[in-house]
Amino acid sequence: METNSKSDVKAKEAYVKVLAEEGFKDIEIISTPTDISASKNGTKYFFELKFTNQTDKYFGAATLTEWECAINNLENFFFVICRIEENKWLFDKFSPKEFIGYSTIPPFKIFFDVDLKNFDKKKSKETKSVKANFDNLNELVKVYDKLRNK
Repeated sequence: METNSKSDVKAKEAYVKVLAEEGFKDIEIISTPTDISASKNGTKYFFELKFTNQTDKYFGAATLTEWECAINNLENFFFVICRIEENKWLFDKFSPKEFIGYSTIPPFKIFFDVDLKNFDKKKSKETKSVKANFDNLNELVKVYDKLRNK
């Protein structure tokens, strides 16, 4: 089974089949707030897939947007670790209450996007991210300090 180590497309396709076998309906591969949504017995479920080629330990990340959906759907949200062993897909499903035990919050990262061919070109304002400014950065420092000092 050949997969692109940077892509979870094949994992999503394989997990859709698993969900169908488990009796889920209205299964959709979506981009936000999670990778897959599906319904069962009148309840909408959310599945956030995390694909890895690792065999012993997996260090990854979940976005705050994904966690926001998880918090708001504690009983019908699942993080799913996807991997391939011996040419077979393996899926480990965790509720938010389980997955939080494996999760930490590192210092926040501030992303940048520089056009190396044209430094005067500014990044488009078309983004779902919060635009960085000094006020926002100061707020993040305060929030992180507050959390760290609890």
